[in-house]
Amino acid sequence: MTNTNDFRRYSYKYDTSYMVEGFNVSRSSAAPKRRQEDEKSTAKRLKLRENTTLKNAQQIYKEEKLCTKHTALLCVVALVVVSFLAVTLYSFALSNELTRQVSSVETEISLQQSEYISLKSRLDSMVSISMIDEYAVNELHMSKAKRNQIQYINVEEYKQQRMNNIMNESPAATARQLGNN
Repeated sequence: MTNTNDFRRYSYKYDTSYMVEGFNVSRSSAAPKRRQEDEKSTAKRLKLRENTTLKNAQQIYKEEKLCTKHTALLCVVALVVVSFLAVTLYSFALSNELTRQVSSVETEISLQQSEYISLKSRLDSMVSISMIDEYAVNELHMSKAKRNQIQYINVEEYKQQRMNNIMNESPAATARQLGNN
């Protein structure tokens, strides 16, 4: 069985007012003192040593030549780095310009597509059967055909009659009829 005091004990365990260990006076929070180095070891490490050997003119000339080569190499490397930087900046600028042009073309395409849809719907409404009937009756003063005015032709019979006429006629008459003189 659980006692209510048990809950109270656990609930105050992490409360800051009960954390006495954090305010321990015996431990210092100051940085540790730095060990003083001997002046001899410091002076020994930082000692400047003079060159006691003398160089002749040929050695000095070789060193100057070597320094000139190193300077030229350093300048070439710096020039290459600067040129790579310039090419990179140019490519970024070109990429930004092309991206802007592409977005403007895409905007133009979407505008043209919406205009196309608008015109197509307008055309569909103009070409509808009811619009054609209305235009024919009101503008052209036409009237609708009545049932007795409509005649149906059997195309198969017409083709058969024509083929029979062609077979019975002479080739010259057939050529004249077809227009191949």
